[in-house]
Amino acid sequence: MKHLLIAFCGLDGSGKTTQLHFLKHWMFSNQQAVLTTRQPSDDYRNNDRVRNYLDNGVVSNMKAIALLAAADRQNHISEIILPGLEKSHVLTDRYLYSSFAFFKARGLNIDFVRSINPDIPEPDLTVFLDLDPKVTLERVSNRDGSLKFEERNSKIFEDVRETFLKVLPKNSLILDAQLSENDIHKVITNKVKELLNNDL
Repeated sequence: MKHLLIAFCGLDGSGKTTQLHFLKHWMFSNQQAVLTTRQPSDDYRNNDRVRNYLDNGVVSNMKAIALLAAADRQNHISEIILPGLEKSHVLTDRYLYSSFAFFKARGLNIDFVRSINPDIPEPDLTVFLDLDPKVTLERVSNRDGSLKFEERNSKIFEDVRETFLKVLPKNSLILDAQLSENDIHKVITNKVKELLNNDL
C-alpha cells in the first residue's frame, strides 16, 4: 500500500493543528501507521534572523530569510518526510504553500520562492482551513495573549489568504474553518477513506 503525504495549511488559528491531530488519532484507530511533523522546523523558527523579523519586523534581506526556509524544507523532506513515507503515512503541519503565501505578503515574487524550492513532492492531499483574517487575529490574540509583528496588520493576512487560494494544488480540500471541529473532521476522514480505498 502506498503511504499518503497529507499537508494541513491555513492561517494561524484556523484549527489546522487540531485537525491534524484528530486525523492522526483516527488513523491510529484504523490500524494505519502515521507520522506527524511540521514545517518549518525549530531550527528555522529559532534562528536569530528569523526571530528578529517574526517578533520585531526587523530584517535586512528578506530573500535570505526565504533561503533559510527553503534549506530547512529540503532537510525536512530528506530527513523526515521521505524516510517516513517508506513506513507510514505522513501528516505535516504547513508545507511549501505557506512559503508562497507568506513570502509573497513579505514582498517577494512567487517565482523566486518557487525557484529556491525545487523538487518538492506534491502531497496526496492538501487540507486548507479557510478563515477570515480578522477572525484569525482574534483567535491568535485570545490564544497567545499578544500578537507578533505580522499579526498586528490584518492586511498581511488578507494577502496571505489570497495567495494561498491561488497556489494550493487543484485537488486541495478547502474547508470553512468556522464549521464545527467534528464536521471538519468528518469531511477530512471521508476524503482520506476515499484515498485509502483507491490505493488498496
